[in-house]
Amino acid sequence: MKLLNKDEFIANEIKYMFIEKKYQEGDKLPSEREMAEQYGVQRATVRDAYHILEEEGIIEIRERSGRYMRHTRIKKNLEEIKSFREKLNDIGMKVKNKLISFEIIELDKELYKKMKLPIGTSVYKITRIRNVVREDGDFPIAIEYSYIPEALADKLLQYNLEENSLFEILRTQYGRIPKKEDQIIEIVYANEFESKALKVDQMTALIKKHGITYDEEGNILQYLHSVMNMDWVEFEKGNKKIEEKIKEAAYGL
Repeated sequence: MKLLNKDEFIANEIKYMFIEKKYQEGDKLPSEREMAEQYGVQRATVRDAYHILEEEGIIEIRERSGRYMRHTRIKKNLEEIKSFREKLNDIGMKVKNKLISFEIIELDKELYKKMKLPIGTSVYKITRIRNVVREDGDFPIAIEYSYIPEALADKLLQYNLEENSLFEILRTQYGRIPKKEDQIIEIVYANEFESKALKVDQMTALIKKHGITYDEEGNILQYLHSVMNMDWVEFEKGNKKIEEKIKEAAYGL
């Protein structure tokens, strides 16, 4: 049986307190001084205990404000096809899209390797930043690059992709029902654009998801390249190697 260090013991006691007092997402936590007095320990011990709870994803620090119960993460099931908006609605969150670009381009050699469509095929390129809307502000959590064959969705440019779900437009206006996805999950590190867009430091570990979505007829509906802040996303089903990579990146191993 492993003996707990004092900070680990206090971390467990704080967890029990969360349960007993029914702490909810967004609730502010007592200060280090208050907790030190409550448990009869040094503030440094409480600080270390709080750090353990931060690493476990239970609490979060808000700059110049204090510690709070952490937000719910967006769960991504690798076998389930849902739009980003639908996933957030499932957990009671609201989404706001920021459209960076929406244009028609021709498939080049790099995109050909990913989409397996003839070079020169016209595709829509849609770049959006996905934000979670909360009472304390809007939080950018993902950058998405979508590539959709123009032939499958004529005049798609007329639709507002900041206010509306892309999948919903494809379903209702074009009869294109997303049916199957082939996805690859990787760990990447934030470049200058990604760090600014997602408000993280450069070289912060991010989750990259990319792959093809097919419609009911087997047509390529979309090639999606998404880069996500791992503080906001978790995967319900996945490859053990990917889970290990995420863990290693999160702890800087």
